[in-house]
Amino acid sequence: MLIIGLQQIELIYSNIIVDEYIIMPNHIHMILAINKQYNNSISKIIQQFKGKITKEIGYSIWQKLFYEHIIRNEKEYLKIKEYVINNPNNWDTDEYF
Repeated sequence: MLIIGLQQIELIYSNIIVDEYIIMPNHIHMILAINKQYNNSISKIIQQFKGKITKEIGYSIWQKLFYEHIIRNEKEYLKIKEYVINNPNNWDTDEYF
């Protein structure tokens, strides 16, 4: 269900690409690639994504806030992408598990 919701972001917003994501037991990491001519806020996209999943399962599983970060160069992008991909390897150290 979450994967379908992530894929629908690209269908709803033609100028957004879900570049990378990982679904963990208690959180999600995703990298969104945004066309420069983007008119909506990241908050709106995440709010709609959370709302769609909540509606489909019948209750909310989400915390209210989320962390966003603008990736400004390729070096930073590669570092963050590696973090996202390797996040499951760090699951044993997650303090909220």
